[in-house]
Amino acid sequence: MRITHFETLRPVCPVCRLNGLEGRLKLITIEAETREDVQSGILSCVLCGSEFPILDGMPVIVPEVRRFVQDNLFYLMARTDLTPAVESLLGDAAGPGSGLESIRQHVSSYAWDHWGDHDPAAFTPVPGGGVPGAVSRNLAQALDMLDGDLPEGPVLDIGCAAGRTVTDAAERLGRDVLGIDLSVPLARCGRQAVVGGRIDYGLRRVGLVYDRRSYALRHRAEGRGDVWLCDALALPFSAGTFALAIGMNVVDCMRDPRAGLIEISRVLADHGSAVLSVPFDWAGQVTPVEAWLGGHSQRSGHAGSPEAILDLLLSDGPLAAGTLRRTGAPAEVPWHVRLHDRSCMYYSAYLVVARKTVG
Repeated sequence: MRITHFETLRPVCPVCRLNGLEGRLKLITIEAETREDVQSGILSCVLCGSEFPILDGMPVIVPEVRRFVQDNLFYLMARTDLTPAVESLLGDAAGPGSGLESIRQHVSSYAWDHWGDHDPAAFTPVPGGGVPGAVSRNLAQALDMLDGDLPEGPVLDIGCAAGRTVTDAAERLGRDVLGIDLSVPLARCGRQAVVGGRIDYGLRRVGLVYDRRSYALRHRAEGRGDVWLCDALALPFSAGTFALAIGMNVVDCMRDPRAGLIEISRVLADHGSAVLSVPFDWAGQVTPVEAWLGGHSQRSGHAGSPEAILDLLLSDGPLAAGTLRRTGAPAEVPWHVRLHDRSCMYYSAYLVVARKTVG
């Protein structure tokens, strides 16, 4: 956790926020620190006394720390120092469907898209013509769509995954950028890339076969980026903290997308903006069907259209999600999710820009 980000953002206790209070978080314990970057320690709320751990440089600031630890204990305790041969043997032994295989596949897909274009070694062409860097290209297009100047303030990247959008936004805007995610393996990978300037992951070739990719990155974020573990539905920040919110392919990963949009609206400064890309690829185990934006209830007036529902959430009316209002015309952008050498999923994501209105 970069001390500069902590002092600038002044995070608040998510437990207090749920009770209508705003207790500031204080850094009470530092057990490992490198150049103003806390690797291990504890944050505590000055009002309720809730404690939040810092591990691998990432503060875990969620409303229910105990439940988060219980649900993610395997990922939190997973080793990051396995050699390729030993990791391969363990992967074979754990087999398909295991927690280890889930981590490896997830990180492989996201790290390839975020950082594959920095890889000095060649890799097998992806079926369908997919090339890495889609999330970077999509963010660039979204920032080009911004209408007017941004207010002063930092940037929040929600669902930052392997970190490419954190560094891209920091480079392009010249502002501090905080990436947040709830996936421990992806956030760990993202922080290594953003803060450490390096990527080290297994790229899935086929089946349980992964080839280790490890190389330095060429970004120039220059200390402006960091990655924390936070919940998009309970953002631990005061109202009006951020000038811009980025959400690339994350709205359909929220338990309650409308509540997530309201939270984004809350933490944006007046006239701040949000850029969102949504493939509308819902998973019932993550988002209850009744919370999906489209994809069901085709008997209604919107005929199950996700684009129509998202536009309603970002327009004046009874479904409006806070004070976010869409600006300009939306766009469709391509996004490839590489599974292995012989498989790649192609999405057309809905790209939209919104601004926080005042009065």
